[in-house]
Amino acid sequence: MPPQPPTDPKRALISGALWTVGTRWAVKAVGFVNTIVVARFIAPQDYGLVAMAFLMVALTQALLDFGASTALLRQPTVSRDEIDSAWTLTVIQGALAGVLLWALSPVAGWYFEDPKLIRVLWVLAACQVLVGFSNVGMTLARKELQFQVEFYYLASHKTLSVLATIISAYFLRDYRALVVGVVTGYSSLLILSYLMHPYRPRWNTAKIADIWAVTKWLMLAGVGGFFLRKSDELAAGRIGTTAEFGLYNVGSDVGQLPTGELGPAMLRAFLPVLSTIQADVERTNRAVLKTLSAVNTITLPVGWGFAAVAAPATALLLGDRWTDATPFVACFALAGAVQFALSPLNTLLVLRGHTRIQNHIVWVEFAAFVLLALALVPQLHLLGLVWARIGASLVNALVTAVSTQKYCGLPLRSIAHALWRPLLGVNLMYGAVAFSVGFFDSAVAQLAAGILSGGVVYGTWTLITWWLAGRPEGLESTVFDYFANPGSRQG
Repeated sequence: MPPQPPTDPKRALISGALWTVGTRWAVKAVGFVNTIVVARFIAPQDYGLVAMAFLMVALTQALLDFGASTALLRQPTVSRDEIDSAWTLTVIQGALAGVLLWALSPVAGWYFEDPKLIRVLWVLAACQVLVGFSNVGMTLARKELQFQVEFYYLASHKTLSVLATIISAYFLRDYRALVVGVVTGYSSLLILSYLMHPYRPRWNTAKIADIWAVTKWLMLAGVGGFFLRKSDELAAGRIGTTAEFGLYNVGSDVGQLPTGELGPAMLRAFLPVLSTIQADVERTNRAVLKTLSAVNTITLPVGWGFAAVAAPATALLLGDRWTDATPFVACFALAGAVQFALSPLNTLLVLRGHTRIQNHIVWVEFAAFVLLALALVPQLHLLGLVWARIGASLVNALVTAVSTQKYCGLPLRSIAHALWRPLLGVNLMYGAVAFSVGFFDSAVAQLAAGILSGGVVYGTWTLITWWLAGRPEGLESTVFDYFANPGSRQG
């Protein structure tokens, strides 16, 4: 049966956001345990090797991402043929990705100058084929706003993967432990998808052409997005040693962790909810602006705050052998917040069918990144790549805002109005955190002082400016409405 639209989009969005935030943070909590434990057994060069392998996986996925899930999520209702065609397309995508990854393995071994990489890629190629058969029912659960299903699915998958990694790391003490964890993770994704959703897909090609007509520009944007988000890692893997790349990669993962998990989780319910009200242009635009303000009120201070406490956080999470990753953690924390800032506007462009425009925006950002990297890397080495990403993300934000005004009727003035309070607040907060951390020598005390001072300063700023601004729609009003109406918390 096709999924039914929610009766209350606002309630559905809030409920979905809560479930998905819980999902991603539960998964990352398990991942934190994995990082903290395994980093004691695995050296940076071993992390670097597996990270290089996953760069190649990301490349093949970007080249062959047919966007089947997005095609289902953007429509108010879908038929059985559309659902099964989406699954069929995903199976084809997985098979092609596996073959391409296997074919590229010798090239990757030559480029990164490590023959062990070839064997790792053979294993990951088989995993791509395997996971392509996963149940499309997990996408249907999200479309039906049943985010609790996704919570149990991803939390269970991550737990199994982490347990396998930790046990293997204890006995193997090298990159093979990470590979064991990866294989366990892919296998659990396939098995759990059928255990946790009753839908049983069938081979069907009837609607593949229709899906492709919608998502072809998204695939091109995905290719551009890969080169934009991962070209720095491709360059870092060639410029630096395997150990330096391990520091860079782990710094990226840890630095972008807060916003990279919190932000997308908050928006996971956004597209399916917006699709139910898309006929009302004015209401849709109001919802986008409110969401833009709400998510940035949370993600910007998280990113800026984590950058301010990068040194004690890195020491506590990763241990002494990873202290050289601190500058990468700090810079990537800022990069993650900037990259996500205007994501609600991207969702609006997808909803209105402007995927071609999004493709162009991504390639403009990539061009900006290349130019900035050429200028910054000679002076800053690998850190220059991170600052180039931050600068290119700002270019993306500007072009996205202008495009949204032109194609979706969302004024630049309204976008700026939704962002000015969190933007000013995070800079004030950063100064307060940096000042308070300087009073302590212990990493634990520094982290506690930074979190406390940042929370007090930013929270005070947010509440006062919200009141002085006339209590506009945003996070504050959403929270107030949510708790002022007990019925909105049901379901």
